[in-house]
Amino acid sequence: MTREWWLDEHAPTFTWDLWYGCNYRCSYCWWEMGDLWEELARSHRLLAPEDWAAAWTRVRDRHGAARIDVLGGEPLAYPRAGEVFEALSKLHRLVITTNLSPQPEKLDLLASCLSPELVHFSASFHPEFTKIDAFMGRLSLLRARGFRPAVLFVTWPPLLPRLAEYRGVFQDAGYPFSAMVFQGEFSGLLYPDAYTPQERALIAGEIGGEPAQKEAERDYRLDVRATLGKPCHAGRVYANVKADGRIFRCGQDAFGRKPMGNLFDEGFRLHDEPRPCPYERCSCLEFKYLDELRVPEASR
Repeated sequence: MTREWWLDEHAPTFTWDLWYGCNYRCSYCWWEMGDLWEELARSHRLLAPEDWAAAWTRVRDRHGAARIDVLGGEPLAYPRAGEVFEALSKLHRLVITTNLSPQPEKLDLLASCLSPELVHFSASFHPEFTKIDAFMGRLSLLRARGFRPAVLFVTWPPLLPRLAEYRGVFQDAGYPFSAMVFQGEFSGLLYPDAYTPQERALIAGEIGGEPAQKEAERDYRLDVRATLGKPCHAGRVYANVKADGRIFRCGQDAFGRKPMGNLFDEGFRLHDEPRPCPYERCSCLEFKYLDELRVPEASR
């Protein structure tokens, strides 16, 4: 296992919307822009840690140990979140995207039960709801527990003037920083199409990851390169799990397409081969599973 294992390619990988509860209402959140929080919350399942562990044990039995990117909602606000993550990290490696909003003593207690070799925190910084000093204090708390958290920042147009400032603060403190390309409407304009050339150049310079990853995200996320018909391994080495257990090939499939199965299905299996992308553009991050971007598995 490498020091920064969360940056490595790993199959299988799942993104998992643990639940749709969040204490923030960020202006640039997909669920907030679509006024979907209440509707989505009717679908999530509040289960005991052992019930989630049983479901993810079946995944391990079929496909081996996976990487699970835990999303939400706010994962750390889920009931008995620490116990859920402790149980799951004994089965799979976890990358938890969190706003780090729990009080420091609660965050420290949760972190004390988890291993930095099995759990990584991607900390999303939301200036609408937190001060940078308070956020930095929580990052320091995780670092003291042996974790190496990274910082995510959404490139919502009103926040762009301070992008370089925020990046400097976090990087100077030793925290990896990366920009997440905003997708949605602001002031009657649709993004990322509406970014100016100057804004595109600024954002492209702040996208994190290895050179090939940065280039791919610029091409497919920022510049919106077409994906229609291209062979994609989403569904074969990756799947998108919703908070009610439904499993989709990718995030876009969740809006109207039939699921591949359900996390609680005894017979669920990933696809055996790549399939053509049915979309003109990839609005999530699954473009990374396009056949043209993947390293041949035999060479890994």
